[in-house]
Amino acid sequence: MGGARILRGFAVFSCSLMLATGIVCARQDSSESQQAQNSARPGLSSLRISFRLQDESAYIGPVKVRVVASDGIEVRGTTESEGEIVFPDIRPGMYALETSAPGFLSLRQNIRVESDHSHMVRFVIMKTKSIQPPSSQGSSALLLQNSNPLAWLPPGVDDIQPWVDPEVACPLTDVLRGAGRRAREFVSDLEKFSATERVEHQAIDATGSRKSPDVREFKYVVTVERTSKGVFLLDEYRNGSSDPEQFPARIATQGMPAIALLFHPVLAIDFDFACEGLGAWEGRSAWLVHFIQRPDRPGRILGYQAGGRYSSVPLKGRAWIDPGTLQVLQIESELVHSLPEVALTEEHIAIAYQQVPFPSREQTLWLPRTVELHVERRGRRYYRRHTFRDFQLFSVDTAQNIQLAKESYRFTNQSDYEIRGVFTVTPVSGAKLTPVALTFAIPARSSVVKLVGPGKDVGIPVESVASATFAHDGPLDAVKVDAHLSRESTLDVISGVSSTLKP
Repeated sequence: MGGARILRGFAVFSCSLMLATGIVCARQDSSESQQAQNSARPGLSSLRISFRLQDESAYIGPVKVRVVASDGIEVRGTTESEGEIVFPDIRPGMYALETSAPGFLSLRQNIRVESDHSHMVRFVIMKTKSIQPPSSQGSSALLLQNSNPLAWLPPGVDDIQPWVDPEVACPLTDVLRGAGRRAREFVSDLEKFSATERVEHQAIDATGSRKSPDVREFKYVVTVERTSKGVFLLDEYRNGSSDPEQFPARIATQGMPAIALLFHPVLAIDFDFACEGLGAWEGRSAWLVHFIQRPDRPGRILGYQAGGRYSSVPLKGRAWIDPGTLQVLQIESELVHSLPEVALTEEHIAIAYQQVPFPSREQTLWLPRTVELHVERRGRRYYRRHTFRDFQLFSVDTAQNIQLAKESYRFTNQSDYEIRGVFTVTPVSGAKLTPVALTFAIPARSSVVKLVGPGKDVGIPVESVASATFAHDGPLDAVKVDAHLSRESTLDVISGVSSTLKP
C-alpha cells in the first residue's frame, strides 16, 4: 500500500504502511521538503527505511536490507545513521523490501513508490524471535544449582560455554560500538535516579553452607565525576553517607553496578573482547561477549583497599548484550588471578540490569536490578546480594546531604568562564617522595576531582600528604575547593595568578 501526500498548513507528510499497525507519517517542514524536491533527480524518489523495536524505541543492531524492483534489479542504499538506511534514487513502481537481523524474524513486504513521492519513509518493526537453548544453559550463576551441591562458588567463566547458535555469525565491531554508545548513556543515567537498596550478607562455612543473613536497607544515590586520567569516579551514597562502616561485616562493596562501563570507549581499550555468538538470556536472544584485562593495561574498573594498600583488580568475564538495543543485560566477572597483596583469592560478580520506565517523566532508563558477589579473602568466604527497587528520578528537590568522597580534592568553578590553575601537593617531611604538581582547567560552572593515592591523580599515599596549594587565574572566591582526606592536612587557595601558569 502506498502513501499519499497530504497538505496540512505548512507541513508535508509522507505516509506508509507499518506492518499491519496502521499508517505512519514522517513530517517534514515545507522548506526542507521543497529543497529535497528541488535536489532530487526528475522522476526519482528517496526511500528511507527506519527500524524500530516493538516498544517503538530505535533499533540500532546490525541488520541486512534488500530492496528489489519488480524486474529483479536490486537497489543500493546507504546507512546514514544507526537504524536508518536511505535509498536515494528510486523510480516509481513496486518493490520488495526484505530485512533480516540476528535474533529477529525475517520480514518481507511490498512497497509502492508513486510518481509524486519525492521522499518516502517506511518504518519497519523488528519482531523478536523466540529462542530456546537445547538445555538449561544460561549464566554461570544459574548453572551453580546443577554443579556440586557443596560448591559455594559459581563455575568459572572459562569453565563453561553457554549455548550459542552455530549458524549465526557475530559482528563484534558493531556490537562493541553499540555497547559503547549505551555505556556513555549509562554514565549520565547513573546520576538521574534514587532507589531503595537491600543488601543481604551471608558468611559461608567450610561446607559451603550459608549462615543467617545480615540484612540492611538504604536510600541509594549515585554521583559521577570524570578525572583528568579518563577514569570515572563513581560515588555511591547510602542514607546520605559514603561511610563503609554501615555495610554488613564492615566490608564495603561499592561501584558494582558500573562494571558495565568497561564497554565505554574510554575504558574498553583496557580489555580484549571476543564474541562467542548469539545465545539466550531469560528467554530472549543475546550476544555473548567474552572480555579479559589486557596485561599491558592497568585495571581501572575495580580495586581493593585494605590495610592502607590499594590494588587494582584485573577482570575477565562474559556479558549478555541485547541484539536490538545493544544494552548490557547481564555481566559476570571474576579475577584474572588472585591478589596476594590484599589476600584476595576469589571474587565472582554477577550483575543484572533492567529497563525502568518513569511514566510521569516520559522517560525510560536501564538501571541495575541485582548484584551478586561470591568472595574469598584471608580464608573467609561470604555471599552478598544487592537488590534495587522503588526507583525515582533524581531531582534537586529530593537531593540529600551528600558528603564528598574520601581521599580526594574537588575543585568547583563558580564563574561563567573557564579557569586554569596549578595544584601542588607536598609530602610530609622525611618521606622519600617528591611534590606532585598538576596543571588543569575547570570548565565554567563545573567541577574537577583529583584522587589521592598510588596510581591515582596525586600519586602520594594519603598518610604521606602534608599540605596542598591551588593557584588559579580567576578572581577571588571564583573556585571552591573541598578536601576529604582521612588524615589532617593544610590547603591554600591563591587567586588572580597569571594565566601563564606553570607547575
